[in-house]
Amino acid sequence: MSYLKSNDLFKHIPTEEIFQRIPRPIVIADHLMTPDNMGSMIRIADNIGATEMVFLGDESRHSLGKIRRAAASSRGNIQWYFTEETDLRKIVPEGKSIVAIETADNATCIYDTELPEDAAFVVGNESQGLSEELLQQCDMVVFIPVPGPTRSLNVSHAAAVALFEWQRQMIVKNSEDRRQNEV
Repeated sequence: MSYLKSNDLFKHIPTEEIFQRIPRPIVIADHLMTPDNMGSMIRIADNIGATEMVFLGDESRHSLGKIRRAAASSRGNIQWYFTEETDLRKIVPEGKSIVAIETADNATCIYDTELPEDAAFVVGNESQGLSEELLQQCDMVVFIPVPGPTRSLNVSHAAAVALFEWQRQMIVKNSEDRRQNEV
């Protein structure tokens, strides 16, 4: 067995075909504080095939150069922007379910929850999480179980886990739907 560049591997595994059957997600982050996390969020949104990465907050408070550097090649692959809008329904197109990735009273375990096909995923900031105002606007709240002694995830890590769990569910659902249609 030898190393294979990811681009070489994935050209034979058409994972993007999932988006021929379902809408692409949107990723939203609530007032992130560090450019490294913002760049990582752009990268993960690009990796999953999201249509856009939305940062809630004031753009002038951040170093766009540091964000671009952290996003690396993803910075030009996906639309990303800042907005001070706090009404998620003005950001998220009608018909998309808004899914918070957060620890909250009404949260369900992401691995036990059927995630919606047409979704916008929202994450909170590095110290306070998702604001109560935004949590109230979400259609669903999911948490990621963390078994180790540090019981919180970096925001970009949480987004990666949640977005790829969503992708896994969509692939499984699509495979099941195809098998049923063949019968």
